[in-house]
Amino acid sequence: MGMLPPGSALPGEAECAARVQRSSWEPRPQNADANHRVPAASQLTQLDPKQNKYTHQITGNFTGTTDEILQWVACKWGIDPDIVRAQAVVESYWVQSTKGGATTNQSVCPPGTWDGKACYQYWGLLQLTYQYWKSAWPMMRDDTAFGAEYVYGLIRTCYDGQASYTNVPTAGYPPYHAGDIWGCMGAWYSGQWYPANAFDYISSVKKHYTNKTWRTYQYF
Repeated sequence: MGMLPPGSALPGEAECAARVQRSSWEPRPQNADANHRVPAASQLTQLDPKQNKYTHQITGNFTGTTDEILQWVACKWGIDPDIVRAQAVVESYWVQSTKGGATTNQSVCPPGTWDGKACYQYWGLLQLTYQYWKSAWPMMRDDTAFGAEYVYGLIRTCYDGQASYTNVPTAGYPPYHAGDIWGCMGAWYSGQWYPANAFDYISSVKKHYTNKTWRTYQYF
């Protein structure tokens, strides 16, 4: 399955689990615990629907290898799986324990992460930011499938034309509209629609998408 057009009915998670091409290939064995952990029902009820319009469809209810999880997420949200794989290369090289955005501002630290001097703001395979998606903590750190599909719930919102980017885009690019996955990729990174600071990110994801970096030995 590739890209489903904006507004399409999305497949269910059981259907997507059946579509996953199973394999023993696991380039990131260190993801094993997070890959086989799913959120508790009580954790899902804490999700804030104001933060993600597709909250009611997000479960993280899948376990498997890292690639199997990325396939399942891609299917569930109607996205080309190689786009999901490529973005995960850019964000973490597929390592779920990746953390970034070191800060000394304790007010933006996830609970329990302040070490007395600093903390990290970004977590997981696709680097969700605690400050903006607080209700998804600690699942963004602990559960690979949950974190990845939470991000793609946000990206699908953009792709379906349900986001609210109102900035003036870089000259030569159209205003926000449905159906532009690369614009949505840049918006995920920057929070705006085709701003100047998103182009390097978009280019990087496109490069890994074209090169299929996850198949390359020196990276995996």
